[in-house]
Amino acid sequence: MDVTYINPFLKAIQSVFGTMLGIPVGMGKPALKTNNDASSDVTGVVGMAGDRQVTVAVSFDSHSAISICKLLTGEPVEDFREPNVRDAIGELTNIISGQARKELEAGGISLKASIPVVEVGRDVELSFLTSRPIISLPLWFDIEGSKGEAYIEFCVE
Repeated sequence: MDVTYINPFLKAIQSVFGTMLGIPVGMGKPALKTNNDASSDVTGVVGMAGDRQVTVAVSFDSHSAISICKLLTGEPVEDFREPNVRDAIGELTNIISGQARKELEAGGISLKASIPVVEVGRDVELSFLTSRPIISLPLWFDIEGSKGEAYIEFCVE
């Protein structure tokens, strides 16, 4: 996949985590994903269509999803299945995909985004608008005294 499509997602992740959450994020090596299953416990998915078809999924482990929800809402959270956690991850996915879309549009690629869908569970098959290979990028960060883990996965055709 062309870096023209990869770099906007990398920039968006770093910007959103750094600015909104105040958390530096480390990135692993991108890999091709061989299935459509959720990569972690709570996953936000956004589709974009226009000059290209794009799907973005952001998956968080349960601890990270709870911690991010607490940071964004200031409310106590006990379980990653709570509606507030879904809302927080949906909003974060929307912001990340929006920043990436803005960067893609600056490069001449016009896109419209769908409303994020949030799935809970690792055994959930995600719906991708696209059929080309899915790029999966592991992320790690420190949050509430623990190591957080997430994945951003995207496909452009």
